[in-house]
Amino acid sequence: MNLSNLLSYDNIVIQSHDAPDADSIASGFALLKYIESKGGKARLVYGGRDRINKPNLKLMVELLDIPIEYVETLPPPALLITVDCQYGAGNVTRFEADTVAVFDHHWPEIAETENTVIRPALGSCATLIWDVMREAGYDFSSDPKVYNALYYGLFSDTNHFAEIRHPLDHDLAEFMPVDLGVMKRLKHSALSMEELAVVSHSLSSPRIIGNMGLFHTEPCDPNILGFSSDIARQVDQFAYCIVYCHLPAGLKLSIRSTSREVMANELAAFLTREAGSGGGGIEKAGAYLSYAGIEKVAPGMSPDAYLKKQIHQYQENYDLVDCEHHNLDFSTAGRFVKLKHPAGFARSTEIFPENTHICVRTLEGDIDMVASANIYIMIGIENEVYSIEREKFEREYDVTEEKYVPAAPYLPSVIEVMKGRRVSLLPFAHTCVPRKEKAIRAMPLLRDTKVLTRWDKEKYFLGRIGDYLAVPEQAYNDVYVISRRIFPRIYAPQPG
Repeated sequence: MNLSNLLSYDNIVIQSHDAPDADSIASGFALLKYIESKGGKARLVYGGRDRINKPNLKLMVELLDIPIEYVETLPPPALLITVDCQYGAGNVTRFEADTVAVFDHHWPEIAETENTVIRPALGSCATLIWDVMREAGYDFSSDPKVYNALYYGLFSDTNHFAEIRHPLDHDLAEFMPVDLGVMKRLKHSALSMEELAVVSHSLSSPRIIGNMGLFHTEPCDPNILGFSSDIARQVDQFAYCIVYCHLPAGLKLSIRSTSREVMANELAAFLTREAGSGGGGIEKAGAYLSYAGIEKVAPGMSPDAYLKKQIHQYQENYDLVDCEHHNLDFSTAGRFVKLKHPAGFARSTEIFPENTHICVRTLEGDIDMVASANIYIMIGIENEVYSIEREKFEREYDVTEEKYVPAAPYLPSVIEVMKGRRVSLLPFAHTCVPRKEKAIRAMPLLRDTKVLTRWDKEKYFLGRIGDYLAVPEQAYNDVYVISRRIFPRIYAPQPG
């Protein structure tokens, strides 16, 4: 949707969901300021039974001068825009309007139209609004309160950034400086005495499933779930834990892991793959299961029962391969050689000086490394990124003079960790082609498999059914996964 299309309406109302949280308030406020910056007028409202009463939200409205109104009735506007919710869903009062637009980051519950923008991959609606406003050329430096609001909306909806899902979430968090004084006051006013009681009660009766702790709590703010799960994961009996609560339209989950064999973000994605969305980091993640989505894939099953079913499936779903201690026989696996398909690469020291701690930000997550003359960054045919030693690169690839053209819309960026300086990988990317003589042994996976590689001692690589488990020929301890989408495009069978 082009934001400029909204400006053709004279009577505009922006609506947050009932009992609005920081993300919904921030998203509505930013959209209001965009409309005003273009000479338009709009109102920011919310309905429902409960008025804003959480101490941090009341303080947010006050410190950032957010003109949000509580309404019980609303004369039909020419344009009604719902933010952080979907028109007609269970968590937002339905007001009549001539035209409706929707901006949201939750699981789709309505049919999408030209006036609907729903991006479930994002960690917050604030990220979505920031992105579309940025594309529309909004000058955030002209009103820092708008950026502060969006920053706090993302901060709140991702449990202090622990459950960030997408590179754009990271980009919003680092876009420009925030008012640290305001943020400090908001961060330390989020818990009421009633919510403290909720935390205490939720942790008192865990359900133990294998080596996991499952905790159910009363409806509460995502930060309270995160606070509870941070405490729960310190119990030595649990390799990982989930704290969840019922919200008007679904289950909200906070996930924590202390085990290399369970990555929190991957668990979140598994639990919600059919009926919601989830993501975060390898130790902390968040997820959301839509009631409508659950009913669609498991008619008649209660949300709690569905969640437990997904947990049991997760625990039974995976094989585990440790590259240093496996008994797989690759000698009988198929032999393949790499095709001369162009790929991208960048020398890490061309981007930042030697020994600089850098982070490569990709759609699959952040990859940490140290810039070195011996470390190159490879860019695959779907913009997948991984590091490679210079000696191995020079042995396996030839550099060409062709200009590198990215294969996907989001090209990874590289961040200098200590200073936060960000640069695009594109200006430093060159083109290379593999040499045919490189051979591998590979076998298709018959079960989802977690692979512990010798390249990463903190996390595993996940292979799905149909992906390929591969090793360089004669190096059977260097096990890795190749996506089934990519494999036939870059490898060809070779007798031998």
